[in-house]
Amino acid sequence: MNKINRIILCIIDDVRAGHFFDFINRGLLPNIKKLMENGIYSENCITDFPPITYPTQVSLLTGTYTGNYKKELCHGVPLLNWMDRDIVPPILREYAALDLQIYKINDDIGNNCQTILEMIGDENTASIAQFINRGSNYIFPNRKTKLAMFYLLLKYYPSVKKRFIRANSVIAQKLIEVFKTPKKFFDNAEPPIASLIWFMSSDLIMHKYGFDSNIYKLNLLHIDKVIGVVIKSLEKMGYLEETAIAITSDHGNYKAKQRSSLNDFLKQNRLTNYHPLKNLKGNMDLAYYSGVGFFYFKGKNNSNSINKWIRPTIEELKKYGPKSKNLLEELFKIQGSHLMYYRDDNNTYNKGVIHLKRKIESTGKIITGRIEYEGKGIDYKTRYILDNDNKDIFDFINDKQASKLLDNKFHSPQEWLEATYHLDYPIYPDLIPRHFKNPRSADIILSNNESVKFGIHHGKHKSKSLYDHDIGFRKCMVVPLIIGGSLEIPHEHIQYCKITDIVPTLLKLIGKKPHNSVIGSSLV
Repeated sequence: MNKINRIILCIIDDVRAGHFFDFINRGLLPNIKKLMENGIYSENCITDFPPITYPTQVSLLTGTYTGNYKKELCHGVPLLNWMDRDIVPPILREYAALDLQIYKINDDIGNNCQTILEMIGDENTASIAQFINRGSNYIFPNRKTKLAMFYLLLKYYPSVKKRFIRANSVIAQKLIEVFKTPKKFFDNAEPPIASLIWFMSSDLIMHKYGFDSNIYKLNLLHIDKVIGVVIKSLEKMGYLEETAIAITSDHGNYKAKQRSSLNDFLKQNRLTNYHPLKNLKGNMDLAYYSGVGFFYFKGKNNSNSINKWIRPTIEELKKYGPKSKNLLEELFKIQGSHLMYYRDDNNTYNKGVIHLKRKIESTGKIITGRIEYEGKGIDYKTRYILDNDNKDIFDFINDKQASKLLDNKFHSPQEWLEATYHLDYPIYPDLIPRHFKNPRSADIILSNNESVKFGIHHGKHKSKSLYDHDIGFRKCMVVPLIIGGSLEIPHEHIQYCKITDIVPTLLKLIGKKPHNSVIGSSLV
């Protein structure tokens, strides 16, 4: 019989691994450090593409990535904001909006995967301040509107310091209460086998004040403090020795050099943003563009419905819109544009090609490459091919480990992890095709070099901050992972891992089997 019977999965939003472990090494996070010293930890846990809150948290909490959620064992959430073309006229999803669309994420995940709470089975589970809570017996706050209000108060409460102290403390105290008086929350007196908690304060503060601000740093210190309160309470109640506590994040962060607007560019090219109520005649949807832009375009429609959107072919993208612009070239005129990805016309869910382009900053020359994928599930593999001699889209060619995989052979996700975890764009040859296999994904993805931030959601300029987290550099893609608590947890330093490894690791510790959609591997 397992001595570890319970798990707590804690997500501290928007934390760069380098910053986090620097704080630990300086003694600023003593409670988390204690968990690390007596458990499993990794300074190189690679998150999902794109490194944005909700797609990464879905991958983290299901142990699988996105893909063709209708045919594959995977989840269906590609982005923070996306378009669904299967509906006429298409719908626009925006999880960041406080109009309760966020609660649709539990349905959008799809039925071909499960959350870690669902994998637990019929035993008691709890979700504290986490919107992704499918499979939970107890959810706090217990009403959708209350959780939305909790988020609003955290974001707009007049006093910043009081705001995050109150929010962090409420989350910790509610978790303690669920363990102390489980009969209040469940049908029996058994504390939860699995609990999720989400400290969202760090993300809200990072976007407003930056990762280099004192308020951001003080907030991490306070989160460590309330985690210490949880640990002491579990120890006092006699549950600590049977509990594994995982501390991780969903993505890192960066600071752009300047803000800019796309209004002039869109106007010059006569690209008009679709809106389901105001502008059905729009020919594109710029779903999200901070440092990375996700562009949806309306292909030529031969049906009777003018509101039906189909994907444009590559030839259509080369002569698009009223001005017949070649978007595969024109989009590179956007300030800071650096990388471009788009799918081939003949792709299927188990075989296809993703085209890659990169603009060389010094010369303005465009180089090309491609990623080919084949198979599905555990048989899924990819190969990364350079079209130009010694001209590499991701700069893997100059690295001893990564360059070995530029051999025109197909490689597994684990091989890409081992070869690229220490570089910018880690695991990208594996992750990008998965994203494009999702029918909800964009037609063209355009990434800049972190020099500019646009802050666009479905065509509207919203964010004014220079701080964000969507580009493929290590500072955004690498998050911390620490699993401690019970002394039964092996003490091990894991050189590298991925966020989809967290679910199978925690389930292994309590003797549970993961759903067959889980891509990650146990670190135990």
